[in-house]
Amino acid sequence: MNISSVSQSSSSYTSSSASDTTSLEKQLESLEKQLKEVAQSKDDAKTKETKTQQLQQQIQQIQLQIAQKQSKAADQTANQQSSNQQNMNQQSAASSQLGVNMSRNNQALNGMTGNTIDIRI
Repeated sequence: MNISSVSQSSSSYTSSSASDTTSLEKQLESLEKQLKEVAQSKDDAKTKETKTQQLQQQIQQIQLQIAQKQSKAADQTANQQSSNQQNMNQQSAASSQLGVNMSRNNQALNGMTGNTIDIRI
């Protein structure tokens, strides 16, 4: 039960992160398009240079944000997989331990009930 609820929250986080990244990539495309338009514009050299520098700074900021989000999503996925594996290992160990304890302590399974069965025909 706990594992499935954690997996669901992880997948919603991942899809939220993916949509954020997609939004940033669209902004990046728009800025790159603007950069090309500035290069082709008939503005004077100083205006072009100023606009180009501003756009390049914005592009670098967006690229950094994309890289951070992708890294965070990858870390989140790796942590979730590790956590799921640990939970499965713990459940497996608990089940194994429970099975051993049950058979060890269950007198009926060990044939030591102490009851005598008298079958007469």
